[in-house]
Amino acid sequence: MSITVSDFEQRRNRILELIIEAYVATAEPVGSALVSRKLRSTLSPATIRNIMVELEEAGLLEQPHTSAGRVPTELGYRFYVDSVMASHPLPTEMVRQIQQLVHPSEMEAEQVFERAGNTLAELTQQAAFVIAPTVRRSTVKQVELVPLGVRRVLCVLIANEEMISSHVVEVEESITRDEVASLARFINTELAGLTCTNLLQSLERRMLAENDSFYYLVKRSLDILQHALSTEPEERLLLGGASFIVAQPEFSRDPRKAHALLRGLDAEEVLLSRIRQDLNGRGVRVRIGREIQVPGLEDCSYMIAPFGMGGEVIGGVGILGPKRMDYPRLRSVVEGMGRCLTETLSRWSGA
Repeated sequence: MSITVSDFEQRRNRILELIIEAYVATAEPVGSALVSRKLRSTLSPATIRNIMVELEEAGLLEQPHTSAGRVPTELGYRFYVDSVMASHPLPTEMVRQIQQLVHPSEMEAEQVFERAGNTLAELTQQAAFVIAPTVRRSTVKQVELVPLGVRRVLCVLIANEEMISSHVVEVEESITRDEVASLARFINTELAGLTCTNLLQSLERRMLAENDSFYYLVKRSLDILQHALSTEPEERLLLGGASFIVAQPEFSRDPRKAHALLRGLDAEEVLLSRIRQDLNGRGVRVRIGREIQVPGLEDCSYMIAPFGMGGEVIGGVGILGPKRMDYPRLRSVVEGMGRCLTETLSRWSGA
């Protein structure tokens, strides 16, 4: 009986899948005898070895030592994630567990984001991260101004979900306590309910109309808020569970790799910039090895799911671990956490 190309590709993909699954479970090179036992088919060990050689020639497997079995390459993982692995439905009990831990209504946004990261790290036994929005990307609920001197004002921005940011602003012209109170009343009466970006844009538009009866208040408000927000990032990276990844064999057996890993995790701004790029699309994004483009994390992979509010993506949640990870199961957990955060934030916003 002749074997069609599709039959051969199906067998090749199945063997690659079995090798990756075995390597993820054991962290040891996988030989043809183990594949043969797992395959439970009429394929002879010789045929399996030949297919493994072809997978190696295609760059999907490599042999660490002459006498050892094979391990997946970075390209092998990428092909597996993109073309081979099946979806792994999240068990109902785990969905319920995530919802119970993240949904409590008494928590503020900051607590929800921290809880989501900690829960994800525990569930996956990997490092977990949350790209959380700051006040800069949120709707202003209240602005408080506190005079600290004739030229210094404490500006406290309180956004929806009780996110708070405070900044000490140096003003060019002296300002009295009564003037500070007037500014606070003006901002909260006329401009509250806008995002920070829209708040600044509204003030800038009013600045162009110099006949505005509130011109003085507009000018001073804009000056203070621009200075306060100039150092406020749009997002921040909450990273935890590094001990889980350091304990993996890839790093626990090689101190140099562990040290490079920790350096890479410490470069939070670089990592945040890289991960942020994967929030533009929908669904879970997976980056493997050198695709991460962060020095020290070449032996890692990460996956991230977006979460949003009011139909807009405002952050992301994900995990980072060794390339040798259970991609189907972990992708489902990350996707479930992203969905849970979206549902929680949507309820707060009334969307």
